[in-house]
Amino acid sequence: MSDSPHVPGDADDRMLLAQLRLDPSHDDAWRLLTATARDFAAQPQADGDTCWVQSTRGSDGVVTVGYPEYSARVQRACRALSDVGAVTPAYSWMQRRPPALPDDGTPPGAADAVRLATTIIRGERFCDGTIGQAVERGTLQAVLTSLAAWYDARRSA
Repeated sequence: MSDSPHVPGDADDRMLLAQLRLDPSHDDAWRLLTATARDFAAQPQADGDTCWVQSTRGSDGVVTVGYPEYSARVQRACRALSDVGAVTPAYSWMQRRPPALPDDGTPPGAADAVRLATTIIRGERFCDGTIGQAVERGTLQAVLTSLAAWYDARRSA
């Protein structure tokens, strides 16, 4: 479990994992997640994963602030994480520090992967580029790897 202080009403590891969508209607989402995890494992960083659209000023003086555009595979990863239930209101991400990735390079535990997925995907709403930063640091890849392995282990059991 994450070493972040407990927030009242926050889900523990067991609760976070229990709310992942394992019914057959979500098999396609899990297949997408595992395929995307393999794609990132084969090529952790790709040109174009994150491209920034520059800010512009129109002739009327209106400024359009720059924003990130994500590659198709980054978008697939985000969609799959949401579709399998790894982005959840059960984790109070704004009130907690996200769990750190293990120092030895192994993926986080599945519950911490849910915490990180929630922080990354929801964080993008408040700070453009959060997802891109997670890709650059390898955090998104670690989350995908962790959840794909967790799902495969559940299917094999």
